[in-house]
Amino acid sequence: MSFALTKQKGPVNTWESLRSERNKRRKRGGSTLRNKTPNKSKFSAWTRAMAELASKLFLAGVIGYLLFAGYNFLISTPRFQIQDVTFKGNHVLNNSQILEWLGPIVGKNLIAIDLVRLNKRLSEHPWVQTASIQRVFPQGLEFELTERVPYARVKKDQIYLMDNSGAILSPEKPGYGHLPLIILKGSNKKGVPNGELLNSLKTMDNFNQLSFFKSNPLEVAELVTPSRVLFKAKNQGLKIQMSMDQLNEGFKKFMLILDSLEDENLKTQMIDLSFKHQVVIRERFKPSSTLISAKSQTN
Repeated sequence: MSFALTKQKGPVNTWESLRSERNKRRKRGGSTLRNKTPNKSKFSAWTRAMAELASKLFLAGVIGYLLFAGYNFLISTPRFQIQDVTFKGNHVLNNSQILEWLGPIVGKNLIAIDLVRLNKRLSEHPWVQTASIQRVFPQGLEFELTERVPYARVKKDQIYLMDNSGAILSPEKPGYGHLPLIILKGSNKKGVPNGELLNSLKTMDNFNQLSFFKSNPLEVAELVTPSRVLFKAKNQGLKIQMSMDQLNEGFKKFMLILDSLEDENLKTQMIDLSFKHQVVIRERFKPSSTLISAKSQTN
């Protein structure tokens, strides 16, 4: 007869078993905690970022509102309404004429007014060559301009003033009757052939520098055709005709015959320099006078 003996557990074995079981539970619990902690950290970081963004947006909104409110105050307060407008450099145009050209300015806000638009408008005036504008706080505007200088008179449908660049300034004003006159025959157009006019004026000025014209200067240039110009002296009826395409050559031909004209100045009526290889001189008609044609080879 055999017996199976069962080993009984002692106190030590029981304690080891319990401790082993507890360690297993701790390991399982620690693993669960470690899995949950990252999610909590991410949520917390996202919350802080949103809070910081909200605070920055709020601050930007406050600053923007303050700037907007401040600008509205500056452009609406009477403290910056324009009351004092001054001009420098204008001699022909008076202040009232300039203000009329620009439109209403007094009473407008000094900060809000568009100086670029004002400067562009002022520069469009025929008499104004250059212009600049600056604010003078708290209630002033200062304009500084350079006016064009009349150089000649141009007769079309009426007589106009023109500067040395060929720009038409205005109808003739008193005090400019001494300027040379250019007559455009049969031309009622607003546009002016600037190149032809300026070349004619330059040639006229070259003639008047000579002693021959000291007491009887040329003061009228008549464009009889697009290719011919007729200069007229102040008195005694002297005329000089030239080709517009050969103004320099015509002046050189005149210099060649100048010595022979000194003693005949009072008798000469017309000097025609428009021919290519000759100069035609016509004297004043008298009962016994005849037409004289003199050729002078210039080449």
